[in-house]
Formats: sequence, C-alpha cells, structure tokens
Amino acid sequence: MSAAQARVERRCPTGALICLVEHAGWTPALRRALLLSLILLYFSAHSLSAAEPAALTLHGFTMGSTWSAKYRPATNTPPARAVEQALQARLDDLEQQMSTWRADSDLSRFNASRDTNWFPVPRDTALVVREALEVSRLTDGAFDVTVFPLVQLWGFGPGGRKGRVPSDAEITAALKRVGWQKLHVRLDPPALRKSQADVAVDLSALCPGYASDCLGEKLEALGVSEYLVEVGGEFRARGNGALGPGWRVGVERPEARAGDLQSPSLAGVSTQNGDYKSPARALAATLTLTNQSLATSGDYRNFFTVGSRRFSHHLDPRSGWPTDSAIASISVVHSHTMRADALGTALTVLGFERAWALAEREKFGVLFILRDDERLVPRRTSHWPQLSEPE
Repeated sequence: MSAAQARVERRCPTGALICLVEHAGWTPALRRALLLSLILLYFSAHSLSAAEPAALTLHGFTMGSTWSAKYRPATNTPPARAVEQALQARLDDLEQQMSTWRADSDLSRFNASRDTNWFPVPRDTALVVREALEVSRLTDGAFDVTVFPLVQLWGFGPGGRKGRVPSDAEITAALKRVGWQKLHVRLDPPALRKSQADVAVDLSALCPGYASDCLGEKLEALGVSEYLVEVGGEFRARGNGALGPGWRVGVERPEARAGDLQSPSLAGVSTQNGDYKSPARALAATLTLTNQSLATSGDYRNFFTVGSRRFSHHLDPRSGWPTDSAIASISVVHSHTMRADALGTALTVLGFERAWALAEREKFGVLFILRDDERLVPRRTSHWPQLSEPE
C-alpha cells in the first residue's frame, strides 16, 4: 500500500466490518458517500436473500395415497407445522365428502340413497360433479362418473373381488345403472340428484386433481405464491421453483412391477431437490411447470391378469369392459389440475386416435406413451410444453 493510501475500517449498523482502501486525497464528503453506498449495497443484498427463502417441504397421506407440498413461505405465512395442519385438514374434509371407501362420506350416503329428489352435498362435491359432467359432454360419454357399479363389479372398488371376470349378464345389469345423463347437479344450494334410483357415483378420477387445486388455494390464502403441490401424483405449480423459473417435474416411465400393483399411483414425480423421486422410478420425460398443472393416468399399476390377458382399472362406461389399447399412460398439462386429472382418464378410454384428435382440437398439451410390442413410444401433441425432454 502506498503512502497515499490507508486502510480504513468502518462498522455498519448491523455490526459488519467494512474495509476500505482509502486515498489520502479523498474528502470527508466522498468518504461518507462511499461508506453509505456500501451500507446500502449490504442491505440490498440482505433483502434479496431474505426475499427468497429456501423452499419448505411437507408431506402426508390422503385418499389412499400421498400428498406433498413444496413452497416458499412469505413473511406472513404461518410456521410450517401450522401450514401442514391446515393442508391436512383440508384434505381430510375432502375425503370425508367424496370417498367411496368411507361408508359415512357424503358421496357414499348419496349412492346408498334411493331418493330421486335433490340431495344436499357440500359445495366441493357439487363443483367436482359439475366438472365431471362437463368432461362427459366433451368426450361424448367416454368419461362417466356413474361408472361406480362397474368399478365394484370388476373388483376395483371397496369390497370388490379383483381377479374375477364378470359374466356378460352381470355386465349388462351393471350397465343399466350407468349413464352420466342420469346425474344432475346444482350449486345454489349445492345438491345432487339422480333420475334413476340406483345410480351410484365414483369421483376418484377427479378427486386427486381437485385436492391438488385445493392445496394450492389454501397455500395462497396463507400468503404463499410460489409452490409445487401434489396429491396422488397430480401436480399444481405456481411461481418459481428451487432452481429457477417454474418447477421441474417428471413423468414416470410406465413399467409394471409386481410390487407396485397395490401401491398408490404416483405417476408424476417431482425432480427438484430429489423431492418424492425414488431411484427405482425411471422417468419417461421431464418438464418445467410454470403456473400449470400436470396429471398422469396409466394402466400399469392397478390391474389384474387372467391367463395371458390383463384387465385395467380404466373401465369403458359404454361397453362395461376395461379399456384395451396401446396406451400405456397419458400425461396432461392444463391450467387446472382437476381438469387435467379427468382428461387423463377420458383420453385413455377414448383410445389413441380419438384421444389425439380431441386433444389437438381442444389444444390440450398431452404426452401419450404407447406400447409397440416390447417398446414404449412417446407421442406429444403440438401443445405439449416445448421445454420438456425425454430422460
């Protein structure tokens, strides 16, 4: 250091020590201005760091599957434990409303009733049924939540006998109770009505997606604007993730393994910071969700075999039989998770050619993974996110 320079130390109000190499010719005013600039720079950097807290992760169980939430807390967000309790309470309420596995749920009571008058239900249930009927109209009945008698008959519902192929007479009898036009909904006051006394409803093709939307809305009510939530593998993302714009998620490669047949479906897998990613799960594709939702539907987990034939839990409400097509899985990107969830099932039932035509016409972002002998072949619609890549 030259004689014209001196090492000067200043302590800022935070206690940090600021070291300057000061020229002897500097005026007191210049020294004060430089010191003030450094202090402001320190506070600016500190504020930026405080404005981007590390993401917190919560998880639990619901609806026979799992849920997770990864979020950046805001300054007014409650502690993580309180957030977890609020999210779990919301999910427990939804399960009490719409689970067919609970005899005391609102939906189970509606199914058991033989009254064809308006049956009061919570608003959540009415909203989900309204969405179901809209998707039924969109798909000409390929999607139908009155399919519950068939679900029970094929053994995929509560108390079912999975592994037995029903007789033609049994399928015909069950089909007489199926038909989305026999179900009606109103929102004010919320209620359902069946025009045939023995109609029964299964909302499992929409509930995880709707629950994911509800978790996101609950986080937003708690002041959170950046999050990735997931219920049963159906994702909703808002804001920025841990690694930059959007949230990085993966689509699982649809490969059936014997140990998976009774396990909850987790078709979408978060890849950010290893959250909910199992090393055993190979990915077919990864993509970045920015204010979007992702739902995946596949036939590779919930099925049974008789001889050499495999019977999927995806049931065609028009024929009464499980779907039998080249589609191994379908992933849908949409602005709402519930719609993406319902479309995954609907497009599977339609079959590839009709599903592709509908997705292109309605501008849905869809990734089809098709079986071609022993190979899995991906097919993406033109509105599938461009910033995605195969694994």
